[in-house]
Amino acid sequence: MIDDNLPEGFIRIDFDRGLPDPTFNTHIGPLYAKRGEKGTRDEFVMGVRVRPHMCNPTGGMHGGMMMSVADLVGTMGAGTLAGLRKFLPTVSMTFDFVAPARIGDWVEGRAEIVRQTRSLLFSTIYLTVGEEKILRASSIAKIPSGDGPAFGKARLAREEAGAAALPPR
Repeated sequence: MIDDNLPEGFIRIDFDRGLPDPTFNTHIGPLYAKRGEKGTRDEFVMGVRVRPHMCNPTGGMHGGMMMSVADLVGTMGAGTLAGLRKFLPTVSMTFDFVAPARIGDWVEGRAEIVRQTRSLLFSTIYLTVGEEKILRASSIAKIPSGDGPAFGKARLAREEAGAAALPPR
């Protein structure tokens, strides 16, 4: 089994929220996040240590896994940057696979907001290994009217973090 050996500040995301059956996001993970200072490139970062079940037969991170992580970064990450605390369904995404990630690599995902309208959030997502970009994606997410389901239902597993809890927002 691969030791995730998390970089400082990352905490496991609990997508199941105590549900009896695991969600899709739990099956593909574990996935991690860290929150940094507002307005910085580290305001929301998703991370994953590449494990064998995430890979194709050649040992590279499967394209579908890369797209799933980018989709979550585009909704959770860009939503956080925009100050939205609700579930944002993806309307459209495009992907460019730039380089592979291998078993044991630490992959990070960051979003940049391109534009926000009343009902749509446009973002660019990059997945990286170190400083190397491995995937670029463009995302359009729907901003539901009203309150809608809260994004916060997928919570960071703070009990695992102990004193390394995320900074207050």
